[in-house]
Amino acid sequence: MKRQLLCVLACGLTALPAFAAADLDAVLLHESRTVTADGVTRTTMYRERMVRRDGHVWIERVLPVAAAGGGHGDDHDHDHDAGRMRQDPPRAGVQPAAAHAGHKHFNFQAAARHVTYDGKTARIEYVDAATRTVVSVPPAEYETTGFDGSWDNAYYVTPPSQLKRLAAAKRGDAPGTRWYEQAVESPGARGVNRILWSERLQAPLSVEYRSADGRVVRKLTLTQEQAARRAPLPWQALGGYAHKEYADYLD
Repeated sequence: MKRQLLCVLACGLTALPAFAAADLDAVLLHESRTVTADGVTRTTMYRERMVRRDGHVWIERVLPVAAAGGGHGDDHDHDHDAGRMRQDPPRAGVQPAAAHAGHKHFNFQAAARHVTYDGKTARIEYVDAATRTVVSVPPAEYETTGFDGSWDNAYYVTPPSQLKRLAAAKRGDAPGTRWYEQAVESPGARGVNRILWSERLQAPLSVEYRSADGRVVRKLTLTQEQAARRAPLPWQALGGYAHKEYADYLD
């Protein structure tokens, strides 16, 4: 997992300034499959809800009913199989936080992310609905919590400017969509990136990476949803939440 979704899937590309885009409500399905050298297949899948408006992006994990109701169990979201931390597939604009880095009682990986943009600077705060807590993070700690600081990466999932670096392969099945492809040849990754881009949504419907040997497959699928009528936007419902600073959770 790297600093932006396309990078996470395979190789690094530099984000460029944003283009205008429409409001968007969507579900992001993250899937990952890796076959290890000793023949063990590891799969991961999770969903996130995305709400995109002018100057705001809200992304929250879709949790099981028990967890959504506050049954966090292990607050650090560990998988102790083989003594290793569980590694989730990529999240838009977010990379995994270092193990136990500054989250003594707050799970940054499972918390909702609210990214804002004032025309110059992107900022992020993490929201835990179970404890009704909003945690502000200073720019110096973005990398520690997993945020790459890019507004374009958060807003577009894959910025449209990146498509110029990929070859247009063919039109997608839906009107206004097109597949883009890029061969990856680097010491850390060898394979193919594929993006199905929607001009109407100004977002990718699919972002895929498959390694040349087939042992690594990562995919993100974006499905548009209808916005809830008359419902407040997620960041408008934080009035009664406690506000804390990242430093409050340092050891």
